[in-house]
Amino acid sequence: MRQFQGQSAGIIVVPVMLMLLILIFPSNIPAAQPGSAVPKMRPYVGIGILHIPISFGTEISSDPLYLYEEPALSRLRPLNKSKPPSHEWIFGSSSQTVPFIVMARKGKWLLVTYDDAGREAWLAPGRQGTFQKWDAFFKGQSLRMLPGLQKRFYQIWKEPGAEVMSSVTPRQAFRVLRVEGDWLMVMADQNNLGWLRWRDDDGRLLVGLEQVSR
Repeated sequence: MRQFQGQSAGIIVVPVMLMLLILIFPSNIPAAQPGSAVPKMRPYVGIGILHIPISFGTEISSDPLYLYEEPALSRLRPLNKSKPPSHEWIFGSSSQTVPFIVMARKGKWLLVTYDDAGREAWLAPGRQGTFQKWDAFFKGQSLRMLPGLQKRFYQIWKEPGAEVMSSVTPRQAFRVLRVEGDWLMVMADQNNLGWLRWRDDDGRLLVGLEQVSR
């Protein structure tokens, strides 16, 4: 009987001690900062971008595009053009087309990320969409670095990874002259020609379109 009582006392003492520690050392408990914005998740870049018209003025654009688990196998559902991934803060919004990031390609089939959860499926856009590899999409564009990046990603280099020349801010636009691997040759102003990273080591996007409102 005494042994049982001792075990019961031990069970009661442990949570009481934990409560005392919480009261004595409240600073060790992480608290949410009031008014702090949750950083937005940057998407994986894949191989390019698919622009799909959302104007239903023609028979072609009104036909449903179906998602598949594999090219032409296991049809899932129609692509919801009215609810694409929330990338307006990167690509802006358009009344004519919606962008979907393309992760892979097999002939006429494209593997796209189709929702905010990052789910992927295959589709064959045909004439309902225009696919661009990133180098074609970026060349000649006016871009900006996305907010909330590590300091090193805002640095302009003389050569990729060689020597830091200057830096840009998320509000500073630059024009893309060339794309080489993970790097963009950019012109931030007439006297500032150099290189910036456009994707990080994990393959996530670092840049967005300049005309996006911030």
